[in-house]
Amino acid sequence: MQPPMKMRTTVWIIVLLFACAALAQADQLEKNLRRHLDYIASDAREGRGIGTKGLDEAADYIAQQLQSLGLAPAFDSSYFQPFEMGWGVTLGPNNYVSQSDLIIDTASGMMPLGFSSPGHLRGMVSFVGYGITAPEFNYDDFAGVESNGVIALCMTGEPGEFDTSSVFEGVNYTTHSTLRAKAANAKLHGAAALLIVEAPAYAGTATEVLRPPRADEPYMDCGIPALRITRAALSKLYPEFDLSALQKFIDGNTAPRSLALKGDTVSVSVDLTRRTVAVKNVAGIIPGDSSIIVIGAHYDHLGRGQSGSLEQKPGLIHNGADDNGSGTVSILELARLLKENPVRSTVMIAAFTAEETGIGGSGYLVKNFPKGIYRVRAMINLDMVGRVRKNSLTVMGCNTADEFKTIVEQANQETKFDVHCKGGGYGPSDHMSFYVADRPVLFLFSGAHEDYHRASDDVKKINFRDLAKVVKFTVNIARGIDGVSPALTFNRTLEPPEQGGTRFRSSFGSIPDFSAPDTLKGFLLAGVREGGAAQKAGLQRGDVLIRIGKVTVNNIYDLTYALQIYAPGDTVEVKYLHDNKERSAQAVLQQSTR
Repeated sequence: MQPPMKMRTTVWIIVLLFACAALAQADQLEKNLRRHLDYIASDAREGRGIGTKGLDEAADYIAQQLQSLGLAPAFDSSYFQPFEMGWGVTLGPNNYVSQSDLIIDTASGMMPLGFSSPGHLRGMVSFVGYGITAPEFNYDDFAGVESNGVIALCMTGEPGEFDTSSVFEGVNYTTHSTLRAKAANAKLHGAAALLIVEAPAYAGTATEVLRPPRADEPYMDCGIPALRITRAALSKLYPEFDLSALQKFIDGNTAPRSLALKGDTVSVSVDLTRRTVAVKNVAGIIPGDSSIIVIGAHYDHLGRGQSGSLEQKPGLIHNGADDNGSGTVSILELARLLKENPVRSTVMIAAFTAEETGIGGSGYLVKNFPKGIYRVRAMINLDMVGRVRKNSLTVMGCNTADEFKTIVEQANQETKFDVHCKGGGYGPSDHMSFYVADRPVLFLFSGAHEDYHRASDDVKKINFRDLAKVVKFTVNIARGIDGVSPALTFNRTLEPPEQGGTRFRSSFGSIPDFSAPDTLKGFLLAGVREGGAAQKAGLQRGDVLIRIGKVTVNNIYDLTYALQIYAPGDTVEVKYLHDNKERSAQAVLQQSTR
C-alpha cells in the first residue's frame, strides 16, 4: 500500500533538507581549507623554511586556530614545544691556505665546505686524482701514494664523467662523485685535510666563483678540514703542477695517477662556527580517556630553496601548498570536526616542524611526549594529500595493526576513494617516528607530482573538493580506531621503506634518529628494521653506532659511505654504545633495496 501523498511529500522534504545541510557542510569545509591554505602557503610566509619568520608566523597561526576551536594546550599551558637544532655554519676570520709568504683566503681563492670540520694544520700535499676508492670498478686513487697525515688534493667529479662508455656508469654520476664521499674517503685513508679543485676538462671559461657555505641546511661535519680551492690559487701554490695533463691521463686510461707534490709544506686553516635555530612543534588536545590518537602533519617547507629543493632557479619562494600545506590545513579542520563531535579517546592534533630536514620535529615529540608515548593508541599522518587524481588515495601502514585494513575499508564507505592500502610503517615522513616507538601508524598520501620540492607547488593546484573528502575519511578512520577495544594489535612489518635515492650497495637495517643533537659523535638509532643486519647483530633503539668496519661513524653520512664501500654479504665488525657502554658485534650486511 502506498503512503498518502502528504506523507510522501513530507519525507521528500526531510530528505532534501538533510541533503542541503550536507552540501552546505561540505562547502563550508572546502572554504575553510582554502582560507587556511591561503595563509599558510602564501608568498608572505616565504616558504616556511627553518629559521625563517614565515615558519614562526605559520606556527602562531596554527596555535591561534587550535585555541579558537577550544582545544587545550598540549604542553602544560602552551601549544608550543620548542627546541633547538643545528642549522648551518658561519665563517670566522681565520680561513686560509698558506705557503711561505703566500696567503690565499676566501677573497682570493679558497672556501671551506659547509660540512668541513674546523681546524688548523700544516703538512705536505698529495694529489689523489678524483679522491675515489671504488673496488666495484677496480679503481683506487689512494693506491701507491702516501696519504696518512698529509693534505690530500683531489678533483671534482669522477673519471670520464662525460664518456658514455665510462665504467663509472657512463654519464650518470655515481655516489663516489659527491664531495662528502671524497671527504669521507680521504678521512678513511688518514688524510689530515682535503683540498678540492674543479676538474679542468669539465670547467667552463668563466672565472671560478666559490660560494660560501649555506647557512640554511643541517650541519654534520665530515671529521677533517675540507675546502675548495680555485685552479688559479692552486697554480700559485704549485706553478709547475700540470693538473690538466694528469686529468687527461686518468680519464684516458681509467687509471689513477696520484703523486706527492714537491715543495714547501702548506698550512690550512678552517674557522667555522655552528649555528643553531629555535624551532617548535605545535599541538592541542581534545580531552578524552587515557589513550591518545595523534593526528599530525608537518608544517615546515623549504623556504627560498633550502636543502632538498629541486628548483633550478635559486631564491624562489617554495610555498609548499601540497607539501605540506595540505596536511597542515587538514588537521585544523580535523580539530574542528572532532571537537564538535568528539570520540572517546583523547585526540592530539600535532603540527610538526623540521620534517624536511629529517622528521626532526616528530622525533622530538616522540622522545618528549607528554606523560609518555605508551599512551598513544595510534598515529595518523597526513603529508601531501592535496593533489588527489582519479579518485586515488594511498594509505600506508595498513599492516602495522591487525585491525587497520578493516578500519580503512569501513572509513571509506562514505568517501569511496580508490584506496591503495599498503603495509609497512617505514617511510620518509613523520609517522615513522611513532612507528619505531612501536605505535601503529597510518600515512595518507595523494601521490607524487612534478611540483614536488619546487617553487611551482602553489595553492591554485590544490584539489580542494577531494581534500575535503580526505578530511572526512580521516575523521572516519579516527572513529574506527577509537572503536577498537581494548587496544589495536601492533605489528612490526618486514617491508623496507619505499623511497628512491642514491644507489647503495649494502644495507645495515638501521633507522636514524634525526632528533639527535648535531654535536653527537655517532649515529643514534631510532630503531632497527625487523630481520635487518643491525637487529641480527644485537643493536636496538637508542644505541649509538660509532664504527662499522674500518669507518668511524660520526653521523649518517659516514654510515652512508660505509655502505658504499662494503658489499652485501660482507661481515664487518660494528662498535656501538649501549647505555653509554661500548660494545662490539659482527654484522652481515644485506643487499640494499634502494
